[in-house]
Amino acid sequence: MTSRIQTCPFETQDYRSRQYGDARIDSYVTEPASGVNSQTGFLLLIHGWGNNGQEAYADESLVYADRFNLVVTRVEFRHCGREAHDPIAGKTFDQPYDFCKLQTIDCLRATYATLARYPQIDRSRLMIWGGSQGGQLGAQCLIFAPHLWALAVLTCGVYLPLSGPQTRELGFSMDLKADGMGLGFIDCALGQGNSYSPAEEDIRNPWKNAALMSPKTPIIIFHGTMDDTVDIKHSVFLDARLLGLGHPVAFYPIENGDHGLSNASFQDENSRLKATLKYASSALQTSHRADVDLFPTQSTRIPVRGGSFTVSFPNSGPILTWNPA
Repeated sequence: MTSRIQTCPFETQDYRSRQYGDARIDSYVTEPASGVNSQTGFLLLIHGWGNNGQEAYADESLVYADRFNLVVTRVEFRHCGREAHDPIAGKTFDQPYDFCKLQTIDCLRATYATLARYPQIDRSRLMIWGGSQGGQLGAQCLIFAPHLWALAVLTCGVYLPLSGPQTRELGFSMDLKADGMGLGFIDCALGQGNSYSPAEEDIRNPWKNAALMSPKTPIIIFHGTMDDTVDIKHSVFLDARLLGLGHPVAFYPIENGDHGLSNASFQDENSRLKATLKYASSALQTSHRADVDLFPTQSTRIPVRGGSFTVSFPNSGPILTWNPA
């Protein structure tokens, strides 16, 4: 790992780390080559399911840091990569898998730890980029902490977490098609035939909870039309939902793009990095939000079947709490 990228452990919620044996989990922080100043913004760069957080998007973090004057933080979130139970044996994720409820808190805790580390960062320039499950986690961050974000770029993401039978019922035929097993993402998280309770299913569903996102946060979505890991319908449904809510959103289908966009018809779109630079460069350079409040006194309330979840923001970092009806 380049000396430009620092490993920065932080404490998260309700977790015993595989690396440390306590509440700490790693983040990886990239500074701009020119240094951090009062115009420097922040980017939370979120990897996907099963990725090693130390490795995923390390090169991209250098590009985004330098081109857009951003401190970039990547997260080794729970149950995944180096935090999986047995990565040496080739198991890149745990089962059962959190599938974004407390992994979102991991991402938010990393954000708050980075902002504490760099008090000079321009708080009006806090942004998210997420790919695949990272797109889902990025959308979840918009729901859990709607007061923070000036921009979100969501790529090839899972926005309606479904079981195998649900994917077939709703016509999400490309979900996990490449694995040839007919599973849904819930099956992969919990094991085939298992399911979440209604409340636990709802808290993992960014499409259902999209009304809680702030209309002050522009969202850029792109997705390959031939993605056979995550059906493009995830992005189509989220885009339609956000448009119906009157939120600022731009959606770019990438013609012939697979999950990593490598087969895209146009050379300037044939990776997630290239598509980001093509469609989001201006927004990453100029997006600001004047009303950011790191420690709002009012918690975020997320209604679900059977009760609600709340996200509070004490100085110790965001906390997710279950409130039964």
